[in-house]
Order: sequence, then C-alpha cells, then structure tokens
Amino acid sequence: MKSLKKITALLAALAISASMLTACGKTDSSSDGSSASDSASDASAADSSASSADDASSQQSSELPEPTLTIDGESVDINGLVMCKIDGNEISFDLFRYYYYYQLSLFANNYGITLENIMSDETLIKTFKDTLISALKQDLVCVHLAKENGIELDEDDKKKVDSNIEAIKANYASDEEYENALKAACMTPEVYRYLQELSVLYSKVESQLFLNGGKYATSADDFRKIVKDTDKYSRVRSILIPYHCKVDISDESVAAEYESYTLSQKNSAKNTAYNALSDEDKEKAKEEAKKVADEALEKAKNGEDFDKLIDEYGWDPGMVSSKDGYYINKDHTSYIAAYVDAAFALSENEISDLVESESYGWFILKRLPVDDEYVEANLDKMIIEYDDPTITQLYKDVSAAMEVTDSEYFDKMNLNDIT
Repeated sequence: MKSLKKITALLAALAISASMLTACGKTDSSSDGSSASDSASDASAADSSASSADDASSQQSSELPEPTLTIDGESVDINGLVMCKIDGNEISFDLFRYYYYYQLSLFANNYGITLENIMSDETLIKTFKDTLISALKQDLVCVHLAKENGIELDEDDKKKVDSNIEAIKANYASDEEYENALKAACMTPEVYRYLQELSVLYSKVESQLFLNGGKYATSADDFRKIVKDTDKYSRVRSILIPYHCKVDISDESVAAEYESYTLSQKNSAKNTAYNALSDEDKEKAKEEAKKVADEALEKAKNGEDFDKLIDEYGWDPGMVSSKDGYYINKDHTSYIAAYVDAAFALSENEISDLVESESYGWFILKRLPVDDEYVEANLDKMIIEYDDPTITQLYKDVSAAMEVTDSEYFDKMNLNDIT
C-alpha cells in the first residue's frame, strides 16, 4: 500500500542491516554543509558496498562526527535535550539530528540542494524546516493511531526487535564497531532501537487497521457491490498506438538488439529516437502513427478480435501483464483524464473512438463486464488499492492536526548550528 510506505527516515535507518555506513557528520565546525549532505546520503544508501562498510565500521571513534548544538553562539548541553514535542511525543536531540541529516541527504539527492544552498535562501530555510517537521509528523502518525486504537508492542514484538538488532550487531566484530557504524549514520543505539520499534509498530497498525477487515478498510462484501457499480468502476482493455511507434532506431547497437527487447524496452528505445527528432520530423512521425491508429480502429469497429488487435498493434506493457484489463475506479485513479472519461462513457463491450493523449499517443478502449472470478481471486489487493486514497488522506489529516510545542531550540537554531 504505497501511501503507507512513507516512513522514509525509518526505511533509511533500517538499511544498516544491508549496507556499510559512511560518516555523515561535518568535517569541522566551519563546514559549508556539502560534506554533511553527501555523507548522509551515503549512510542511507542500501546499496553501499561491503568493502566501504567495513572501512566505515573500522573507523576510530575520534574520526567520527561528534554531535553538538550551538544556539546564539553558545554550546548547548545535548544530554537528554528535548528539541520539541510533536503530538505530545518528545523529540530528543539525537532523534531530531538523525532526521535532520536524513532530510539533508534527500535535498541533495533529489534536488541537488546542499546545506550551503539552503542557508543562502530564507525561503529554502523555511522549506527545509517545514519538511523536517513534516517527516517527523508523518512517522508519528503511526504512533498516534496506535495509541488511539490501543495497539501496543507486546513481549513477542519486543523480542523481535531484540532479535533484529542482535542480527545486525552480528555483522560487526565488536560492540564498538557496531556503535561506530551507527554513529557514522548519525544514529545512537537508542535512536536505532526506536526506529526498529516503530517499524514493528507500523506493521501492527497496518495489519489491524488498514488491511482487509481492519477499522479503516472497506469490507469484502461492500467492495463486491462497489466494483459492480458501473458508475464507480470500469474494466477496460485498450490498444495504445504511441507517436513513436513508426520511428526508426538510428543507434546501431540498439537496433541490433531491438528484437530481443521487452515491450517496455522497445518503448524506451523508440521514445528516445522520437525525442531526438526535429519538430518537423516529430509531426511526420505522428502522422505515420495516426495511420496505424486509424487502421487498428477500423478493424476493432468491424468486430475483429480485440485481444488479437492488442497483440498486433498495442504498445502498452500493462496489457501484457494485466490480461484481465484495468479495473479503474472513477474517483481514485492515476490514469489520465481522457482515458478515464472514455472508459466510463462506454457501455459494456462497446469500443471507443481514438482517444488522444499528448503524453502517450492514441488509445482505443473496449469496456468489459466485471469478471467475478478475477475479483474474488484478487479481492484483498483490489480493496487495498481502493482504500489507498482514503488512508492517504487520513495520514494527511492526522499529521496536519498534530501540535508542535516546546520548540524553543528548534525555532532559534540556524541550520548550521547542528553537527
């Protein structure tokens, strides 16, 4: 359920079990911040090599970053320091610091924005601070919902956390190496345990509240009625004829391998060739593709086997992987508007005219009756997909309602006051 997989900092933290951690602190107090964001990115990367991990875990503690906080030029005692409270939960300096460096890594990786860039722009400073608090809130939604619904970690859950941590520690020659690896990832053992516990709690919240039969899940009986409502669901198969379908591959190495490509790879190769064309040649390519689309439409309207026409003309990999077609919910869908409109304008077994999308090309849709056997076989998955937007909104609403209090240090700190 994609909306429930947004515990971003948590996922990065748990990557420690599969990656070698590299130092993420500033090299010194005068650092411009780029080393912090670059190394934090390395620390959260799950695909770090084993050799780099070994190097990181063998560093002497004196070479690793020492956590500090300076406010108005004065060093602050961080021992037991609470940076702020969110929804009544105390955010320790150590936990705050981890999220701080993780967000720096995201800004660097996703946008190429370093701490130096952020510090030079008041708008970016505010954006970064807001993003940091939002990330903390997002992960605390799980805690909020657990408290609200009486969900707690039991003894078996705690044993699972202990087991997970011991399994990770076993990768290191000593407790010191393990703690140095955590330190290099801007974590303490307490922070790492908290994140492990949050992961287990999240699983319990998901299974008890969001999966089928849960408090926020649509019941199986209700969904069976919803999916049969033709105003809410439309099952369609379609033929996609993209603008690039008649473009020649100019790259000789690609052309030599083209026939062995998957349909997705063929699309990518053709699209690359199409994008390299001049505007004039792109228009010519569209004209050629339109002729193909008209030909396919004429055959479809004349009653030729639609599935065979998909095989002959279609470029949508989804029609290969989803032989039963797409089940589109009118209110909860990411499909392009023109496609959705056409899907619901059709009667069952009716075929559309050409539906154009500037992003894809032309579609020819056929609306099909709902397949009861398919629905029963995929009921759990379909309910999860149907509920996803509602649960996403729940997360947003709970997060937005959370109060941030006792945030004196957070309000006063400049972004380079923390190491």
